[in-house]
Amino acid sequence: MAKITWARVDYRLIHGQVITKWSKIASANEIIIVDDVLGQDEFMASIYKMAAPSGVNVDIKTAADAAAAYQAGTLGTGNIFLLFKDVHAARASHEAGLAFETLQLGGIPAEAGRKVVFPAVAFGPSEAEDVRALHDAGVNIEIQVVPEEAGISYEEAMRKYES
Repeated sequence: MAKITWARVDYRLIHGQVITKWSKIASANEIIIVDDVLGQDEFMASIYKMAAPSGVNVDIKTAADAAAAYQAGTLGTGNIFLLFKDVHAARASHEAGLAFETLQLGGIPAEAGRKVVFPAVAFGPSEAEDVRALHDAGVNIEIQVVPEEAGISYEEAMRKYES
């Protein structure tokens, strides 16, 4: 059975930092993007798969499919880096049975109705609700954009959101 070594929310999905830094820190040989839209779009899925570095397999699944594969022991092989486009996908897959102990928030864009809690990470009511639900379910929430810079805790992010 595969081992989930990293789980991250980053709306950019596969990009330079994920490829050159986080996937190496995760010691991942496989990146699984969990996204309900991409999981049903073969063309866009092929583009993301081509962006992966040599030797790293990329698979794209819906939240339900990822959870079902995890439960069946067929999610992947080796070390897996889970990548979510948004917090809702992380929550949906976790509630469906995809077990990950820690979730790193590294890219949630500032949009109308969202409050910046850390550079490149912003919460609106739905993001705050999803993050809180994951935290309450026992998932350790970390906020960190790049490995070279310190992040902040869940508690600090929520204080900033609620202030």
